[in-house]
Amino acid sequence: MAVTLFVLAPKEIAAQEAHFGLKGGLNYSSIVGDLTNGMKFRLSGHGGIFLEVDFSNKFSLRPELLYSSQGFQYSTDLNAIENQSSGGDQNDYRSNVQLNFLTIPILGKFEMNENYWLEFGPQFGFLLNQVTKNKNLDELDGANATSKSKISGDFQLDYGAAVGVGFVLTEQLSVAPRFYIGLRNRLNGLGDNIQNYNASIQLSVNYLFR
Repeated sequence: MAVTLFVLAPKEIAAQEAHFGLKGGLNYSSIVGDLTNGMKFRLSGHGGIFLEVDFSNKFSLRPELLYSSQGFQYSTDLNAIENQSSGGDQNDYRSNVQLNFLTIPILGKFEMNENYWLEFGPQFGFLLNQVTKNKNLDELDGANATSKSKISGDFQLDYGAAVGVGFVLTEQLSVAPRFYIGLRNRLNGLGDNIQNYNASIQLSVNYLFR
């Protein structure tokens, strides 16, 4: 799909005006749904290329190819869980789970006026790897205070819907916040009533070559 969209453009859009662009920015991501107690959003980033195919002065098709770092943070207060303390804000362990995806949003872009546009459409993601960093907050100065592990994602598929808005700064430069919600259950197989999904908020800076 990516090769078709970005290298061997289909004959159907060959006659349309098309422009390449670069984009990059921030991700604010987590997991939503069941079995997510203690999970928090984590800040990371994304970057890649896009192709903007103009079908009219109001509508464009915008496929993108991005490297996107998502995931979540997780904190656990073991003393509180084991009822050995009266509570408090101190957590014993903190984990940072980084899910690195190759994502392909395919969005329709609707020009509202000269200053901003709306965009929405499907997004497909392929998990490259998962990097987990654990920190023991009770041993910050010890040799075992932190640990790190990395496993392959085996290109596990994630898919969902993205919606956003873009604000024009110049003819080539724009900024665009976007929200993505996954529609594939990450806990498929654990039961029909147990579901959770990837979710992220993105803020991108776009540069369009004209």
